[in-house]
Amino acid sequence: MQSRAGTRERERHILTVAVELLSEVGFDRLTFDAMAARAGVSKSTLYRRWPGKHELVIDAVRRRVDFSFTVPDQGNFRADVLEALRLVSEWLRRDAAMLRTLIDAGRRDVNLREATDRQIAQPFDDMWEEVIDRAHDRGELRSDVDLSWLNELAQGVLINRLLVVDDPVTDTYLERLTDEIILPAFAHPA
Repeated sequence: MQSRAGTRERERHILTVAVELLSEVGFDRLTFDAMAARAGVSKSTLYRRWPGKHELVIDAVRRRVDFSFTVPDQGNFRADVLEALRLVSEWLRRDAAMLRTLIDAGRRDVNLREATDRQIAQPFDDMWEEVIDRAHDRGELRSDVDLSWLNELAQGVLINRLLVVDDPVTDTYLERLTDEIILPAFAHPA
């Protein structure tokens, strides 16, 4: 009988394989046969843990993004925004292939889209809300703008740059985005 630690390690390996295959072949062509073969397990092993491909992929995505989307207080809105942008761009860069696949498959599969939104979008939303709350408490934000646009604006620019155009995001680029777009739109003038 396999130990609990061994079972967790095998599950981690299977989920890693699922992300790799998802990135390589896409959601539609991803099969339990291929996952079992690559992971070195039987299909019945997969079915004992996950009833189907959707559940396995969602679990893999959840584990893949299972790091903290929190920005430690940097002392001011500008620094918090830069840190959040760095965190988002690093994650997007790391998981670009997987995200492209999920976005594409989510257009055809509402259940997959809703599940990935919960696993990916909600942590991002929470991170930006925290950045906004801190800046609001410090009196750094304008009261005449809709702050909910910050998340969509920041992530939209980064997703376009990294996933659509496939251009690198440098620190200089993030500083320009912050100083020329985000701060004028949301913060009190310096």
